[in-house]
Amino acid sequence: MIEGLKSGLLPFLELWNLKLITVAGIKLTLGSTLLALFLLAFATRLSRLVVKILNRRLIEPFVEDKGARNTYQTFAFYGALAGLVTLSMTVAGIPLTVFTVVGGALAIGVGFGSQNIVNNFISGVILLVEQPIKVGDVVEVEGMAGVIESIGTRSTKIKNADDKIFIVPNSFFLEKAVLNGTYEASVVRNVIDFGVAYGSDVLKIEHACLDILLNADGVRQDPMPMVLFENFNESTLDFKMVFWADIQSENIALVKSAIRFKVNERFKDLGVEMAFPQRDVHLKLSRPLDVKVLS
Repeated sequence: MIEGLKSGLLPFLELWNLKLITVAGIKLTLGSTLLALFLLAFATRLSRLVVKILNRRLIEPFVEDKGARNTYQTFAFYGALAGLVTLSMTVAGIPLTVFTVVGGALAIGVGFGSQNIVNNFISGVILLVEQPIKVGDVVEVEGMAGVIESIGTRSTKIKNADDKIFIVPNSFFLEKAVLNGTYEASVVRNVIDFGVAYGSDVLKIEHACLDILLNADGVRQDPMPMVLFENFNESTLDFKMVFWADIQSENIALVKSAIRFKVNERFKDLGVEMAFPQRDVHLKLSRPLDVKVLS
């Protein structure tokens, strides 16, 4: 029976020991390669599990900043993955010296076509270490503006006011001009412009607009909001409503919209006319103008 079992397993063993390639004198067999791939698949899942445990036990209890949490989680994942990959290769019987040859081949590949990938990877590491931008920051780069959702090793996700997600290469944040609204302060200045018709009571307008700003949700009271009489325009008396709001609020555009609704309603009650372009036409005639009435 044992002899029969051995003879039955012989084809499987021959397939398991089938030599695929020899690299620097190291024979890679089908069995060792399959075992390595199997262990690598579990290495990725196990790395995520390690990150969850570290996040629950160490990162969340001791790190308050969201950006720093993201950095620690990313490094923990890749650190655990590197360790498990090394362990997987050892268990599979593939010596680590094989990476010296593979690494040389990868270096040639990088030189010919992988510069962008490596550039974005290195940029991602720099962003995670130096943290010029962090998760939760409100940024604008290359015309894309929004809140940073996550920072990966290759790209960063930005969520705009319309809940659209932009995937931006990490190199952009080091090579392009980036506006970070939360880099030094969490409160930003906002302006709402409007114009009223000539003849309007400017003092009533100032008091009404200031009252709206002082009672609007999302408007900071320190610094105090202001109403500025900016200019005498061709058809309008121009005003500015200046206020400060927390940039971390859900949507500053909603705050501005609510203020405009209240201004429009208050002006209707006060009888204030919102201005629009007007032109007066004066005719200088040397003789009477002929007028025809068509029935």
